[in-house]
Amino acid sequence: MHPNKQNKIHANIQCGTTGMKQSCILDININCRHISVAGFLMLILLCCIVPVSALEPEKAKITIGVILPLSGDDSVAGSHLLQGIQVAADEINADETCRYQVDLQVADDTGDPDRALTLFKEMQTDSIPVVIGSYTTTLTLPMARETGKSDTTLLISPQANGESLYGISPLFYQVNPPIFALAQFVSEWLAYTSDRPALVYVQDKYGESVLNHILKGLIEQDFQISGTYPVLPEENDFSSFTRTILDKAPDAIVIIMYDTRQIPLIRNISEAGYRGQVLLTESSCLENLEKEETDALSRFPLFTISAYTNLVPGDHSDRFVQSYQEAFGNDPSKTLAGYGYDSMMLIADAFRNGNGEENITAEMIKEGLDNSRYYGVTGPKIFDMNHAPTSAMDRWGFKDGRFELMTISLV
Repeated sequence: MHPNKQNKIHANIQCGTTGMKQSCILDININCRHISVAGFLMLILLCCIVPVSALEPEKAKITIGVILPLSGDDSVAGSHLLQGIQVAADEINADETCRYQVDLQVADDTGDPDRALTLFKEMQTDSIPVVIGSYTTTLTLPMARETGKSDTTLLISPQANGESLYGISPLFYQVNPPIFALAQFVSEWLAYTSDRPALVYVQDKYGESVLNHILKGLIEQDFQISGTYPVLPEENDFSSFTRTILDKAPDAIVIIMYDTRQIPLIRNISEAGYRGQVLLTESSCLENLEKEETDALSRFPLFTISAYTNLVPGDHSDRFVQSYQEAFGNDPSKTLAGYGYDSMMLIADAFRNGNGEENITAEMIKEGLDNSRYYGVTGPKIFDMNHAPTSAMDRWGFKDGRFELMTISLV
């Protein structure tokens, strides 16, 4: 090449746009007298790479509030729910097709409804568009009422399902089905398997609601009971309480309690010599009962019939179990973790079903939930007009030192 002759190389680099890949069209004029071949190739490489990374869109960040009892009597259930939420959040953030990056703002309500309400109001003030919480009806009810006073924050409860919550607010959704189907099934079970059942219930909104619906079902069948026995919120010594129940000689005992006080109550019933049927309406303590009270449980027939199923069979649940075990080392199938997982995944589904705006609002999430057809690890989550899903009930039996799943019923 003549030293005085300026030669130019024209590079036309075309890059398409497909999916998440960004590209550009570059026209490059290079003076060959001042650049080597290696340098020229390096320049082309940089032109292709640098603009691509610079043009990739960043995920829009969204803060999601979580209010659960992480200390106190309900801390076991609260911790399991939080772990399920965390597994789901990790999956969402790793999903390249999701346009949003989830940040969790977690708060401990300590099992105190006043504290739960205070925390929820703080998250409303911070304009957090959606909050997951809490565990019981008593904890959730004040927050659910508050959603009716402001349109800034939507509340999703992973577990609370007392009658007082059903349809309470346009911005309240419950992932656990209402107690109506549970109460109907329990009353029918008792009519076929018992002549003189005793009904033990925690004296709060949830316990009274389940009790009243079971009684209604039994009365409709002209059925007699040996008695109803309220457990006060602060009650922990069940020795005299148990003797009072057994004095009436029931052939079945229904325990309508959701916290770990199930364990000392069942222990006292067993040690008092009772050998009839025991029926739990909440299965949140199966793992603890299995570990701590195997001898006590083996002395009488024990079943659980709950308004929810911990996990439905299928590939989706298998993947969740694997992810949960990798993260926490435990099997979630006898815990409430699946309900935390589904609560978080429902929010992600609402993102996809919403209007597509980057600015996430409570109203946008509401629109997405109303259009959701999500089938979760705990069953279908298609909401009715009062924002509650269809029941998917578990029935477990204690046999040979462990709880075994008998059936799952979609009601």
